[in-house]
Amino acid sequence: MLALSHALTGAFIASKTSTPELGYLLAAASHPLLDIFPHWDFNTRNNGDRSTLRTVIISLTDAGIGFTLGLILFGTTVAWPRLLLTMFLAQLPDWLESPYHVFGWKFPPFTWVKQFQHLVHFKLSAPWGILTQLT
Repeated sequence: MLALSHALTGAFIASKTSTPELGYLLAAASHPLLDIFPHWDFNTRNNGDRSTLRTVIISLTDAGIGFTLGLILFGTTVAWPRLLLTMFLAQLPDWLESPYHVFGWKFPPFTWVKQFQHLVHFKLSAPWGILTQLT
């Protein structure tokens, strides 16, 4: 799933929860739940067709757009530190998996995160996989 989708989900959670702690917990739990739905992503793993630098740029752009939109949409109703942390926690498994792909760190805890992410991911090609993220 796009990091953008996870960030916006985290921002929405931050805006609807009564305490920051509940928002943080729900944001972290939202990541695998969203990944269960069939979805499309940028295939942000360095699969040999793209340089590592380009993969990192695509991933950071995706995450950055999500943070920016979250701040634009919810930044007037939620304190920015709370909002940013909630969006980050909604994306956290992807951040924890990135050293596995970017640096080739194939040892715990990165392998554990990779295995868990693999279990809950259900991918779908475009355009249908994009539509599932918009609904």
